[in-house]
Amino acid sequence: MRHVLSVRITGICLVLISAVCVPGSAPAEAVAPTGADATPEVSLRTLYSNVFLQTSAEYRACCYAIYAAAAYRLEEMMEEPEPEFVCPAVVMDLDMTVLDVSSFQTYLYVNGIKYTPEIWIEYERNGVEDVALVPGAKGFIEKAEELGVTVVYLSNRNAANQEYTVAALDRLGINTDRIEERIYLKPTGASSDKSARRDEVTARYNVVMYIGDNLRDFSDVFRPARLSDDATVEEHLAAIAERLDAVDDAACHWGVDWFVLPNPIYGEWEKLVSDDPADVLRPSYKESPGQ
Repeated sequence: MRHVLSVRITGICLVLISAVCVPGSAPAEAVAPTGADATPEVSLRTLYSNVFLQTSAEYRACCYAIYAAAAYRLEEMMEEPEPEFVCPAVVMDLDMTVLDVSSFQTYLYVNGIKYTPEIWIEYERNGVEDVALVPGAKGFIEKAEELGVTVVYLSNRNAANQEYTVAALDRLGINTDRIEERIYLKPTGASSDKSARRDEVTARYNVVMYIGDNLRDFSDVFRPARLSDDATVEEHLAAIAERLDAVDDAACHWGVDWFVLPNPIYGEWEKLVSDDPADVLRPSYKESPGQ
């Protein structure tokens, strides 16, 4: 019964996520960018998603529900007599999983600019005071630590800016004891593929749970297909279907040892959306009024 409860709560939240997803851009913020393109249309694409995330009680409730289900499941796992876990750990992403960095999206919209890695680096360094907590994250982390489970952070934040990331966690009241042993950030010049760092974590700890907002926080099997700039709508739809099928194939994990946080602002799902997002939407039951 407890397993069913966890899966049902998570499933409800995933329905909420799918209802608000609008293509956007990845994180960044803080100082005025130099040489960034003035493209109001780009930042406008994420406006309603960001408003939903920052103002809706529904988003807040969804996050609390997911973290409550994860804590319930983790406690259940730690109470099981077999197997006896040695060095148990929970692996968590940071941005939009623990750290709310939606203020970056506000910055992009207000200034009519688009994301660049350089702007994001400045945000990591200078946006420490603007970072907030994702609802439910702190309570879950404290519960995990109470259960004797190590909380490991696996993030594509830049390793060169680790001190600023740690400062943000510390400011928000997140335990940073022995953080150097528990945080795995992206090395300078490395790709965003987390596989190698994930292997490092699993070699050191007995990972019992993953929590993130992007599917590749869990496995690289969810890497989106690469589409050419001139890909057809049919190719976009086929790539989307392939990724959806991968989620279905992993159904035994969702709400059991993998928990997904909602992030309608940015993510790898964007890469599969065509230039006109309406192209990949399901058709309405009528082609036009009056039919």
